[in-house]
Amino acid sequence: MRGVLPALFLATSLPLVAWEMASRSELAAVLGDEVRAAVLEAGLPLPPTREEAQAAAGWRYGLERDAIKRAMVYRTSRIKAERNRITPENNKVTASLARHCGAPELFCQYLKWQVDDTLSRRQQYALNQALQNLLQETYGIDALQIRLVSESLNLAPSDHLLYMLQMPVGGMYDMVSLSPLPSGQLLADIQMMTDVLRRANEVLLTVRDRASAEAAALALQQLLPLWNTTQQARMLMQQGKISPTPAEKLALKLLDTSTVRIVKTRKELQAARWYESTCLQTVDELLR
Repeated sequence: MRGVLPALFLATSLPLVAWEMASRSELAAVLGDEVRAAVLEAGLPLPPTREEAQAAAGWRYGLERDAIKRAMVYRTSRIKAERNRITPENNKVTASLARHCGAPELFCQYLKWQVDDTLSRRQQYALNQALQNLLQETYGIDALQIRLVSESLNLAPSDHLLYMLQMPVGGMYDMVSLSPLPSGQLLADIQMMTDVLRRANEVLLTVRDRASAEAAALALQQLLPLWNTTQQARMLMQQGKISPTPAEKLALKLLDTSTVRIVKTRKELQAARWYESTCLQTVDELLR
């Protein structure tokens, strides 16, 4: 805050024409948000709030979010291939890919500055905090989920990158809200889970060898966006934060039936070591 307050005091001596309305990010920094205050003090541009980004981008907001996801998937896959190192070349190419896909320029700039060796340790720390804030708070992206999926794949670097890039990003890698669900949403989500598990089980039952296992892995990927729309409901259910209505209790019984069936199929595939398909095992883990 020491770097923020003097600037504010200085501003009070400026003529009114020099004043601009402070953004919500700037106000949050002044009012005690430690992350945003550190970013301002380091002389770096603040990430916008989600509301500011949505207002600025309009209908492009969703496209920007998916572009960032694709860039982070690429970057994460390369980090694994390069022995968990973030290289300047990786960030350079990632920024170029992000820009090409339509990511916001600030995200690209953050990547570029991450490998700037002229930044102090404090600035580097503030930059990492700003990037994390941009991902999680502004665009609701769960970078840890991307890394966990990447780490779970035991593939050669080139195959790993191709597999990660061809996975869907819509509805995936999103931060999970723990706020209460809107009325009627829980029932709809339970029905969605039941349908997805039923369809997934039908796909898994077709696996007989390595080739059919790889084909099943691709087919299951198409169910991931649908499954991920139920993340909030699944989290609340796991934490015991729901009180189901009679209709929801009936839906849960049908969900249990679908779950029992797919668990049996999974045990059979596990006994067959998933026919040596790490792709099938990975995508199946995402449907749990």
